[in-house]
Amino acid sequence: MNSINVVIVGRPNVGKSSLFNRLLGRKRALVLDTPGVTRDRIVEPASFWVRAKEYPVNLIDTGGLGEGQFKEEIRLQVDTALKEASVVLFVVDIKVGLTQADEEVFSELRRSGVSEKIPVILVLNKADSDLAEERFAEFYALGVDRLLPVSAEHALQIDELKEMVVDLLNPEALPVVSEEDAESEKEEVYVPRTPRIAIVGQPNVGKSTLLNAICGEKRTIVSPIAGTTVDAIDLDINWNGKDFTVIDTAGIRRKNKTEQGIEVLSVVQTRKTLERADLAFLVMDGEQGVYEQDEKIAGLIEEMGCSVILVLNKWDTQVGNKDFSQKLAEEEIRKKIRFLGYAPLVFTTAKDSIGLDRLFRVAQAVIEQRSLKIQTKELTEFLRNAAEIHNPNNAKFYFVHQSGRNPPTFVAHVSDPRKIHFSLSRHLVRAIREHYGYLGSPVRMHFLKTKG
Repeated sequence: MNSINVVIVGRPNVGKSSLFNRLLGRKRALVLDTPGVTRDRIVEPASFWVRAKEYPVNLIDTGGLGEGQFKEEIRLQVDTALKEASVVLFVVDIKVGLTQADEEVFSELRRSGVSEKIPVILVLNKADSDLAEERFAEFYALGVDRLLPVSAEHALQIDELKEMVVDLLNPEALPVVSEEDAESEKEEVYVPRTPRIAIVGQPNVGKSTLLNAICGEKRTIVSPIAGTTVDAIDLDINWNGKDFTVIDTAGIRRKNKTEQGIEVLSVVQTRKTLERADLAFLVMDGEQGVYEQDEKIAGLIEEMGCSVILVLNKWDTQVGNKDFSQKLAEEEIRKKIRFLGYAPLVFTTAKDSIGLDRLFRVAQAVIEQRSLKIQTKELTEFLRNAAEIHNPNNAKFYFVHQSGRNPPTFVAHVSDPRKIHFSLSRHLVRAIREHYGYLGSPVRMHFLKTKG
């Protein structure tokens, strides 16, 4: 067995995609309150850290089994996934309790023989609910031996679930990435590809005008009517000898304006675009200023691990305004979007193609720094020294390695993660940025307990 295939199944709207994202460690599957959003199976490689060892796994998210327009197509995808499964996570909603649909899904697993051949864990999701305790017992009626209450949304018992998965499959026989593997620089295969840049923002801030200026021709409809763009549009461009794929997206409106129809589809499409993008241009309106919705879109970009450049468009409207300089504009933006302090800011006037050369110079720098891989030996020495400057609880660092590049992610093996004060974690991320760069990219830092 080269890796563990973890297949997630269940009826619609029990939190399968939320659990998938939580186990993966980033947002990949789309999560909405609407049942039936996931139709195809989604397969992503991931790592489960269990007792200071790293186990490679394939996470497989599937559509909700049951009724619906695509029920037969979904069932076919689920059946295909189950044929490859090492472990099945059967997800239910403990807040709702055991439903007839849950019983039908599990009966199907029994009829197909899956539950006899493959270990099944009954994952009682949404266990942070006040009703969880009183409804726990009713799930024993399914006859599953392995039950675990979790909350995918709040990360409750997720590490215990990973441990249960690994223990079911004999950890001694599974491939691992240990300290020796990390220190010998057994790197993942990194294949450079054309960088994908998503243009995101509220409606009518000039996203399509910016795309047309980048392409040098009218490729999308430009209109003062907010919401003209609905579908994400991929365009391959070459800027000063560098290839990029630029993706225009619909504007994300405030929640109370996205309740039905085409606007809901616009939000869904934008979220899916961010999932596959390397870099986002967050376009804001230089004439109207920065709104709360800009901050929310910025939070979505950061959450998904996408690199970002802040673009203040329509800057020509402020030319001649002696009371509002670029310095004052940046101060206002930094104050309102504090958590993106690492994101560079570029001023543009898209309709006149002003600021585009600088925008793409910065974009190239962000993309290059995002792909940087630091050797374990060098990284360990650097962070040990950095930790000595500010380590109030005297946590001991054994070794540190970089586990991913998209976004840059680092794992520190320490004596006790509880001794890592948030100020120390923040200090280490800041030290990495100051020394290595990672301009415009979120940096993830995890701490794992390891025996010295």
